[in-house]
Amino acid sequence: MKVSYEWINSFFKEGALPSVSEVEEKLTFHAFEIEGVEEVNGVSVIDVDVLPNRAADCLSHRGIAREISALFNTPMKEDPLRKEINVSKEGGVKVTLGKDASCSYYIAAHITGVEVKDSPEWLKARLEAIGQKPINNVVDATNYVLFELGRPTHVFDAKKFEGLHVGTRLAKSGEKITLLGGDEVELNDSMTVITDADSDKAVAIGGIKGGNHAEVDSNTTDILIETANFNPTKTRLTAQALKLRTDASARFENNMADGLADYGIERVVEIILKIAGGELQGYTKEGELDEGNMEVNVNEERISKLLGAKISTEEIEDIFTRLEFEYTKENEFKVKAPFERRDVNIPEEVIEEVGRVYGYNRIESKQLDSPQREGGVNKKYAYSEIIKKTLTELGVTEVSLYSLRDSGEVKLLNSLASDKDHLRKNLSDGIKESLVKNGKNMPLLGLHQELKIFEIGNVFGERETTNVCVGVEVAGNKKKEERVETILTNVKTHLENALGIKLGNVAGSTFEFTLDDILEDLKDVEEYSFGNVVGDISYKSASSYPFVLRDIATWVPAGVEKEEIEKIVVSHSGELLKRVDLFDEFEKDGRISYAFHLVFQSMEETLTDVVVGEIMEKIEGEINGKEGWEVR
Repeated sequence: MKVSYEWINSFFKEGALPSVSEVEEKLTFHAFEIEGVEEVNGVSVIDVDVLPNRAADCLSHRGIAREISALFNTPMKEDPLRKEINVSKEGGVKVTLGKDASCSYYIAAHITGVEVKDSPEWLKARLEAIGQKPINNVVDATNYVLFELGRPTHVFDAKKFEGLHVGTRLAKSGEKITLLGGDEVELNDSMTVITDADSDKAVAIGGIKGGNHAEVDSNTTDILIETANFNPTKTRLTAQALKLRTDASARFENNMADGLADYGIERVVEIILKIAGGELQGYTKEGELDEGNMEVNVNEERISKLLGAKISTEEIEDIFTRLEFEYTKENEFKVKAPFERRDVNIPEEVIEEVGRVYGYNRIESKQLDSPQREGGVNKKYAYSEIIKKTLTELGVTEVSLYSLRDSGEVKLLNSLASDKDHLRKNLSDGIKESLVKNGKNMPLLGLHQELKIFEIGNVFGERETTNVCVGVEVAGNKKKEERVETILTNVKTHLENALGIKLGNVAGSTFEFTLDDILEDLKDVEEYSFGNVVGDISYKSASSYPFVLRDIATWVPAGVEKEEIEKIVVSHSGELLKRVDLFDEFEKDGRISYAFHLVFQSMEETLTDVVVGEIMEKIEGEINGKEGWEVR
């Protein structure tokens, strides 16, 4: 967030605020990372990286000023969130909240007789310094309060409502609204809208952006100002779905304090009456505000132990005072953070506040004592390694697949995608998909007869367990099921010998069992060497273009090694040759026959038969040109 040094300075007595560089340094070491400082129209603007845990109170100039006040132990001239406010005057506006609980509190103010015109220079200058474009005095007042207090508000032209009756509800599926600026969006029934309740027309998307139906313009004389507490999760999901993240949504989705609503709307009313004139008719409130923060209990011993430094009672109390934390002390501290601080709810968060204000740089670095652990081998991990070693020695390749699937017994509340909204209930579904995908590329992998893969991983149902699954794919259709069963049965036999226990039956192309269910029946492992069971691993880029497979068989005189033929193949193929695999070799009548699978693939284009054919002609030409050599 960009904050104006001049604006921050207005919260302090003249000369009380330290220099820009001092502010930058103090915030960096005690609160926030500073992205940079720039000059805009003669004003220093600090770009502060406010993390989500502090977004509720520090996405505002007041929030940063309060932080500076605590860190420098310099009192603010006047804190707008500590003064008495009065929003009790009733103004005739009617508010009706929907029953869906997406809006828990709504407050509206009605002002008549305003004059919409350009904002005064001081207001325009402050908005422009932080990159905001002035619009008119009424709208600018709401934007000013957004960046001053961190509270989004919105203003409607009251005369564009059928009656002074505002409502909130969930949108209708397929309902459309034209937003300020002219963009039209389509809503769904999980999104909250503000309505002209008499006509039921949506006039704004709750917590995100207003519509153009009740837009304030140069002819506006009566206005309705509103702010509300919208559900932060719904606000975030709506902003994501509509790809419409605004300054308002960024604050609502971070669960700002409920009580900020009354402060925000009163401040907007104050500014509008000052710069646009008019008469306040009153306020209308509907719903309930939460009770604010609860007391947190924490003792000095816990503070010192967790921070690794002995901090005196006087220093702790001084820090609580500087942070404006209410506290009492008997055997321990009972601490309550100000209402706008939504991030202090447990003892560790109170201790974090003490630590950062005290200064982590003041805490002496110490070498931690190594924890004394009992020796022994983790049985599940040991047998997982034994299984891996057994399978890799059989030529079975390990894979690591996604735990998220499109079905299962455990459904995610906030899924990443529609086909990844469950935790997997088995390994075999993923293994089968991997067999299909990799089966198409068996020649590229040098696997011309069979593909064998396995995975050891967690599955999720009534309980979380570790499963082992082996899958097999074979080339061709001849006796396919029989060949797969034979390979899997052989794998199962080797696993049973390694584990010393009988496993289940083989069925289909995969074999899966639950390691947790047999763990008690397995012998204890007193000692095991965990080494690299798969050898050296190398990686290279994969091509998005299909490969081309060719076979070549040759006769050569006895004594000629296969490497001599491979050398000829490589010399004519260049980078297009991905693999040369010998698949047949026999000797007859003083000659040797070698047969190879050749796999060609380009990283840049789809290879044609013409290109591959020219390479094969050159290879065959050189082989046939040697005495006693020929291509079969």
